[in-house]
Amino acid sequence: MSSIITTAAENSSLTMSSREIAELTGSTHDNVLKTIRALIKKGLVFGNETPYVHPQNGQTYKEFHLDYRNTMVVTSGYSVELRAKIIDRWLELEGNSGNRATQKPKRVRKTPIDTRFIQLKRIALASGKDEGQAVICANTGVLNETGYNALEMMGIKALPIEGDEHYYTPTDLGAEFGMSGREVNQILKRAGLQIENPAKSSTASNWLPTEMGKRYGRMQDGVRANGKGSTQTLMWKKEAASFLRPFTKTPARAA
Repeated sequence: MSSIITTAAENSSLTMSSREIAELTGSTHDNVLKTIRALIKKGLVFGNETPYVHPQNGQTYKEFHLDYRNTMVVTSGYSVELRAKIIDRWLELEGNSGNRATQKPKRVRKTPIDTRFIQLKRIALASGKDEGQAVICANTGVLNETGYNALEMMGIKALPIEGDEHYYTPTDLGAEFGMSGREVNQILKRAGLQIENPAKSSTASNWLPTEMGKRYGRMQDGVRANGKGSTQTLMWKKEAASFLRPFTKTPARAA
């Protein structure tokens, strides 16, 4: 069989001529041309007729050069055996031509998560973020790149505050007195320890400490539920519980 499949010189796209389709399927070239023209008219196949000079008689004929997709559409009505011949011929051509579509993609070596975390944290610190914000930024970057939420995997929902003293959420602080976090916030507001944040958002705290409140509480960075970005919460020292005690709902314990 003569090799009629060509690689177009102008655009380096792999094509199969209508003449080879005829040879592989045992059909006449005229019938293949009729099929292609009919499918082009229906908008199912795309291609242009090109001249072909026969090497033996010097006569000029018309033919089509089709890519893989259009070739498969043209031969879709043929038997399985004939379509298999077409596919095998394509595979042979692709193997010989080194077509990029058939080459295995180069394996990209991924940076380990811990290394990437450290790299992103350094970038965040260099951009002016503090230690806690840098950790959150790095965690967000790793999550976006890999889908792994490193802090969530370790059960970390809030970052520790510098120093040895422990701080509590309003909910934790009020548990001893049978109060909800909302009730605690209102009591601390009336006590002059905090004010509502006029610029509150999905990431900012609803509350800000007053000057007096800063003796008992401070802002703490936390990780948002989806791991993307940070949120802030006003946390309190145990001493702030003294402002709650007069409003306790928990029955007094028996002596």
